[in-house]
Amino acid sequence: MNERDRDPGRPMDEDEAGHVRVIEAPRGGTNVFVHLGVPYVTRDGRTLHLQIIQPSGDAAMVGWDEAFAGRYPCLVFVQGSGWGPQALGAGLWPLCRLAERGYVVAVVEYRPSSVAPHPAQVHDAKAAVRWLRRRADRYGIDPDRLSIAGDSSGGQVALLLHATDGTAELDDRPDALPLALRSAVAFYPPTDLTTMEQDDAVRDMLGGRPSEVPDVALDASPASHLDARPRGPVLLVHGTADDVVPHAHSLDYARELRRHGQRVQVVLVEGAGHGIWPSTFGPEVIDAVEEHLRSS
Repeated sequence: MNERDRDPGRPMDEDEAGHVRVIEAPRGGTNVFVHLGVPYVTRDGRTLHLQIIQPSGDAAMVGWDEAFAGRYPCLVFVQGSGWGPQALGAGLWPLCRLAERGYVVAVVEYRPSSVAPHPAQVHDAKAAVRWLRRRADRYGIDPDRLSIAGDSSGGQVALLLHATDGTAELDDRPDALPLALRSAVAFYPPTDLTTMEQDDAVRDMLGGRPSEVPDVALDASPASHLDARPRGPVLLVHGTADDVVPHAHSLDYARELRRHGQRVQVVLVEGAGHGIWPSTFGPEVIDAVEEHLRSS
């Protein structure tokens, strides 16, 4: 290496200038920093994890401390899986889009129904919310702006957290402080488990067909926990071509929310099916979610 190579600030030679392209470094961008496999609780011999997507500034431009000095609203997202083992990385791409817009997103792992049936998944999600609240500073979370979300079975769990917040219902820590959720978002959630007689995943989660365990099926249906107590607003997103959980589940639940004086909006995605796919999580849906969270 000669002396010229050791000088990072040296000017380009004339022969270099003709084939070197200079691009100005953009400033003020938002980074998405993902904390993978963060353990938050151990139950039934299983350690459960969070995937935490944290917005940050550009540490290369402003330094590490300043890049991570911000505090952001947090969306706790329960990954759907038919209440079975979850593929926690399968749906990170739309959640990263929300993180780019200034939201911490924490993806929750719960115990599968083969290990523990209802209400274990609700207990796990509540434990995750409380864990995040205690560690808000570590992950750049504004503890006064936590919302709950989920898709499919995770949407059912999210709605149960929202419906029972501030009560001892479905809580293995009834003496703990309320979750104090600002709002809820549920994507294509099953909301009336009593009607899903032929669904094997529902059977496994309930411990029997709804007709065999009607009280459990009712307890696992979010509407059975609603009342007139004030709650944060709810956004329901559902594809009209969903052949796993028909979009009537969202429409019926919205009707029950309104009947109890709760605020709710439904977004129907024409022609979309079931799952975290681009057809369901398009730009307009991400915009609707952000608008909902910003106004909550």
